[in-house]
Amino acid sequence: MLASVIVPTYNEEEHLERCLDSLRSQSFAADEIIVADGGSTDGTLDIARAWADSVVIERKRTIAAGRQAGADKASGRWLVFADGDSYYPKDWLLDLLRPFANAGVSCTHGKVLFNDANRLEQFMTDRIAPKLFKTALQLGYPSGAGSNLAIRSDIFKKMGGFNTDLVTAEDVDLQRRALQYGRNVYVEDAVAYISARRLRSWGYPKFVGFHVQNWMQYALVRKPMRSYEAVR
Repeated sequence: MLASVIVPTYNEEEHLERCLDSLRSQSFAADEIIVADGGSTDGTLDIARAWADSVVIERKRTIAAGRQAGADKASGRWLVFADGDSYYPKDWLLDLLRPFANAGVSCTHGKVLFNDANRLEQFMTDRIAPKLFKTALQLGYPSGAGSNLAIRSDIFKKMGGFNTDLVTAEDVDLQRRALQYGRNVYVEDAVAYISARRLRSWGYPKFVGFHVQNWMQYALVRKPMRSYEAVR
């Protein structure tokens, strides 16, 4: 198998079908789609079983544990991580995997845009955020989102996968450790449209402040936030 796409979920019945439909409609088809569920109590599992190739249950109910459970089930040469509240344009997977033609690439990450952004949010995510991602990568701190991330499976296994003790920053931690095995490439053409529900719930000050503080804590002392409330 070439590509395994892993989607962690928890009570995502409102968004999951759109996500999985977009993953099934890729111009470069995934060999398998795996949903790793954290014990949903709504209709998420019914949707997952109808659309995914495999469904695994991970009761630890952290995003890191969910991603790892899906990865443990996967057989692909590349492990690709998506989110159940996001959707993906038809060339997303092809674009995200294209840099792996270079054997020196260990990991890739793409652009994230809000799927219901206003004009200001669209400008910030489409124009400003990519510059921050590129700068962080140049400084040796790849900061790609786990909703739009791919890694070679052999490297993933050598690293021991995700640190499942982390509540946040598991994606940044994985990418930092992967640098010892090869380059990380930011693929601006590989776009994921993510939900803005946390931004709407928290508001701008809390949302921006949390993510800046979390990134700084991880970058400086490797201790990201230990609390991340569920927003549905």
